[in-house]
Amino acid sequence: MSSAQLLLRYQALVDRERALRESIAATEARLESDPAVVEREETLASARTTQDEVAVRLRESDKVREEHRARLSSRQKELMSGRIRNPTELLQMSDEVAHMKARFADEEEAQMRIMEDAEAADESVRSATKELEDARRTSAEEEPGLRTELAEWKTELADLVTDKDAIWAQVPPRDQALFSRIRVRPAIARVSGTECAACHVTITSSGMQILRKGDALVQCENCGRILVAR
Repeated sequence: MSSAQLLLRYQALVDRERALRESIAATEARLESDPAVVEREETLASARTTQDEVAVRLRESDKVREEHRARLSSRQKELMSGRIRNPTELLQMSDEVAHMKARFADEEEAQMRIMEDAEAADESVRSATKELEDARRTSAEEEPGLRTELAEWKTELADLVTDKDAIWAQVPPRDQALFSRIRVRPAIARVSGTECAACHVTITSSGMQILRKGDALVQCENCGRILVAR
């Protein structure tokens, strides 16, 4: 096998190694903390915060309404007691009671809206709780398969690293150095007809001759990749 072919195989193993390491890292992170579960935990926490806020509003509304109810009842009793005989004072108190009734009616409407908000908040908490339970159950069901897959990937990675190092050791040092200097990725490109398959620039006739002999590496004059004949 020529150096170019060895490097092509080496590059394929490097790419597979990178993909394996990314998959292993992502799966380990998933096993440590499932994003779906975390997201639903955050949703439930937010729903509970809203529920608590509405509960505070409801308690404050209840307190204010009861205070106003007591004042209204007191003023109504005073108005109906017959103790006030001055017409002007009676009219003033009657107007005051009418305003208090109107205000109390507005507060009752506001109370109903808060109660509707409380019911919606309670439903959001129930829904978020169920979604979290479902996500945790799904996560638990998926865990054995993920751990099996993770173990298989780690075994493949260990074998792959051994193969990769063995192939690299077969590449002459000067060719290793050339490969390492190339910054464009992938560093190896096949030849399609008489063109570099990566950048589609025609290879010189001298370059094609060297490629056919297979006794030296040839770089694309345009992109710098090492060329491999099909």
